[in-house]
Amino acid sequence: MQTLIIYDNTGTIFSSPITGSYKKPQGDLKYLEIELPENKVLKSIDTSETPNIPILEDIPKTDLEKTQDQLLETQAQLANLQEQILVKENGGK
Repeated sequence: MQTLIIYDNTGTIFSSPITGSYKKPQGDLKYLEIELPENKVLKSIDTSETPNIPILEDIPKTDLEKTQDQLLETQAQLANLQEQILVKENGGK
């Protein structure tokens, strides 16, 4: 997904529309056009490098995704315990 990024000399990212509290741009405004992967979010712009580099991070998991992961782990542990019980009931074979 192509995304237009507008930022100032400090790497502060500006988006439109801007409402509520916001920072005033410091110096010239610049832009990057980058390919933003679906599983990433833009964190900041590294302005110490030329050309400037977008800093991406993983999108945090939702509470539902965390709960689903916990459920899968619990199910795997339960299956392991059931297998151990069956082995003991069959004389360790």
